[in-house]
Amino acid sequence: MFEQRTVFIVGAGASREVRLPMGAELKGILAEKLNIRYDDGSNLSGGDRNIAGAVQSIMRNAGERDANPYYGAGRSISAAMPQSISIDNYMHTHADDVLISLMGKLGIAASILEAEQHSILAPHHESDDTIDFRSIDDSWHNTFCKMLTENVPLADVGNIFANVSFVTFNYDRCIEHYVVQSLRNYFRLSRQDAEAVTKNLTIIHPYGQVGLLPWQVSGGVPYGARPHHTNLPDIAGQVRTFTERIDDDAIIKRMHRVIAEAEVVVYLGFSYGDMNMQLLTLDDAGERRIFGTSLGISAPNKKVVENDILNSMGPDYSVVESIELADLTCNDFLNAYWRPILRG
Repeated sequence: MFEQRTVFIVGAGASREVRLPMGAELKGILAEKLNIRYDDGSNLSGGDRNIAGAVQSIMRNAGERDANPYYGAGRSISAAMPQSISIDNYMHTHADDVLISLMGKLGIAASILEAEQHSILAPHHESDDTIDFRSIDDSWHNTFCKMLTENVPLADVGNIFANVSFVTFNYDRCIEHYVVQSLRNYFRLSRQDAEAVTKNLTIIHPYGQVGLLPWQVSGGVPYGARPHHTNLPDIAGQVRTFTERIDDDAIIKRMHRVIAEAEVVVYLGFSYGDMNMQLLTLDDAGERRIFGTSLGISAPNKKVVENDILNSMGPDYSVVESIELADLTCNDFLNAYWRPILRG
């Protein structure tokens, strides 16, 4: 169990451990899905059929007849993906283009839900939502829950999240989905009790997510759901661009409060991109220790990242006790830094 107030800041590299796509791979998937084309005006020859159907549904509701502007926006995204740092950066560049935003969100929603279906956290049996825990031994999600449950008796499970929270920049629901299943299996809880306990865990998605899970809200979107084209627009509507997040004062304040109150900040699979670091920048300082993964980040870039982290921690970042970035996978990192993170 975590003895100090700890916040995990999670990026795409963290979800990669359960086989969800990272930036370059996601861009390729989006490029293919949004390259919607019709050979003869009626038969789909390229792109994602579900996204094409979602566009038709949106047009019917709006009383529109011409889909070409929508599909053209999708093809523009598709063509630009090789040049883009990420889909988020591209959508930020074209923040004033309503159709680019809409098609980008449809592409993200369809791609992430499909990735959830194929992840190792997908239900082990079609008739049940349980996970095959033998398949996730090398995932940080498993190691995190081992840290979480260390020396915690069943009677205290209701307070297990007292000192831990998450800020995840991913659209997927891997963390909340896995935690429920892990608590259910380890503590031998009913599904309802495990869900009730997990509702105490603070998980903030600055860029939104592909729907809340059914236990989080009535009519929620199951993990790895196969959405119909009629409800894909609603799911896509829960995805947010960088510009929309800047304008969402409530979630920014909530995220900043969670980080400002933390004594330990842990970055997992995070790329430390400029846009995201801007969102994370605090107005005030507090004493804290910082840990993070830096797998694949060169030594010169790592120095810049360390300065960016310090600058994000408020105007007086001298109160930051230490920064330790390690060239490790998320799972190897948590295993290596288990004790320092838990106990200092």
